[in-house]
Amino acid sequence: MILIWLWKRLNKTGARPEVSGRLLRRFPEAEINKMLRARILIEDRKIDSWGTCAHCDCGYDARMIQEIDGNLVACCPLDPGQDVILEPADLIRYRIDGEQLIRAIAVAGNLTGTPATISAGLWSMGVAATGRTIFLCRSPRDVFAPGISILLKSLAGGTPPIVVFDEIDQASGIRLRDMEIDSHEVVDILRADGNGVEVVSFDGLLPPSDRVRLIIDRSIPSVMLDGRVLDMSVQMVAVLVLLAEQACRRDPIIKKQIIEAETGRPPNEVIRDLRKALVAPGAPASTAKELIATVHGVGYRLGLAPEAISFADEGATHKRHTIHT
Repeated sequence: MILIWLWKRLNKTGARPEVSGRLLRRFPEAEINKMLRARILIEDRKIDSWGTCAHCDCGYDARMIQEIDGNLVACCPLDPGQDVILEPADLIRYRIDGEQLIRAIAVAGNLTGTPATISAGLWSMGVAATGRTIFLCRSPRDVFAPGISILLKSLAGGTPPIVVFDEIDQASGIRLRDMEIDSHEVVDILRADGNGVEVVSFDGLLPPSDRVRLIIDRSIPSVMLDGRVLDMSVQMVAVLVLLAEQACRRDPIIKKQIIEAETGRPPNEVIRDLRKALVAPGAPASTAKELIATVHGVGYRLGLAPEAISFADEGATHKRHTIHT
């Protein structure tokens, strides 16, 4: 996708980020024109010379561009076989407007809020439909700077911040997890839509599988999912408790009859309301159905492993490891 490709380019080209028309050839002309209209790409200058061959011993810093038989040619002074045939657009250099690019990525990913620069190479992007706050970052080094991790957690409003990097090395990934920061590579936010077109999506960025995601205090009662305190009726909490307790047993499926006996309502209506209560407003239906899966003809099960569930009234948010018979 051109937006993400430009963001990677932005990270590599220093204080004055630019890209050549020749490099942009990989994208359809319509996409390039769209970037120009949005002022994400700005035509900056034209060049009159071309770089030398990487292996050349000519001693020149550049080679001149000549018009030969109607073609633009970057001529090698030593070996005509190394001449490069150019298109007029190859000579144009485009400046990348970083602020406009970041805004466009946030819009493409359906994030709410206004993107903002936190520091060089680190941006606050907005909030995803899942309720999680998203950050885009050039390198883990930018998060490890003094005070940055505390700032990210503050901006995330109490939920673990999600930071998307170009790439993450293994050591940095472990360190970020210890800092309670959910880290992802940029490839994780790209998916194909129904037409096979690559688009940006932040909705699939889930917490690590080994983290406690659901904390229930049955004595209050209260529910916290992925760091977000949920506003749920007593009845909905009771049904969620049934599902969570069943998820920690050998057979994680709770039968429809049990839900109906608990609530006095049709089970499908109860589960529909519970799914709505669990996910953030605007979250895709698939997210809710992953949290509470339908087992056709039998009942329902919670889509979380026992290790991801904690009952606060049994102790200080310890994980459930025991599988009961």
